[in-house]
Amino acid sequence: MITEQLNIIEQIKNLLTYPFIRDRYIEGKLKIYGWYYIIETGEIYNYDKETGEFKLIV
Repeated sequence: MITEQLNIIEQIKNLLTYPFIRDRYIEGKLKIYGWYYIIETGEIYNYDKETGEFKLIV
């Protein structure tokens, strides 16, 4: 679980290394979501960059 979540955070960082993506993200023209899905329960968590936590999407 932790490994997968750390990977999601790392991939968000990787996306932001591309100038085209970073510029639009900063301008608010692009949103990036980091979702973590638990197959067994069907729960989906979204990464909250402000708090650094994965929060359950209700």
